[in-house]
Amino acid sequence: MVLVAITIAGVVASSAVILGGVASSEGAGSSLPSVVLPPGCVRPEGGYLVVLSKYGYNDSILEGAGPTKAWPVITVQQGSVVSITVCNADTTESHGFQVETYYDSKIVAVAPGEVLNVTFVATTAGTFQIYCAIWCSIHLFMQYGQLRVMP
Repeated sequence: MVLVAITIAGVVASSAVILGGVASSEGAGSSLPSVVLPPGCVRPEGGYLVVLSKYGYNDSILEGAGPTKAWPVITVQQGSVVSITVCNADTTESHGFQVETYYDSKIVAVAPGEVLNVTFVATTAGTFQIYCAIWCSIHLFMQYGQLRVMP
């Protein structure tokens, strides 16, 4: 019963922040929060950079990520090599990083200050979820990333 109440409270709070996040993102301009990137947190040549922080994946909370808005979105061609550097700029919490079908054979936790390099070949066309598989305070906002593999 307590878990149900916590889950409902989280969904209500998430909805409020998502709605607020859309307005904040559109009007934030130079007032966006800054994070200190860990050493080695560099976008790979021809690849992608995903920064985990208390604001989600690449500031997903501020971008209004939710059930109707994917964030971040990575679009690649089928058959291409996909290189993603994942950096945890959060100073207090670990966050998860999974890519449905391509990088989900085990649960991956990225500790504060840690950098993870992920590489795979996008063999199957479609849209695949990028998500967090470990519980953290902003877990609900880290469920809406997408990998779009175009034929």
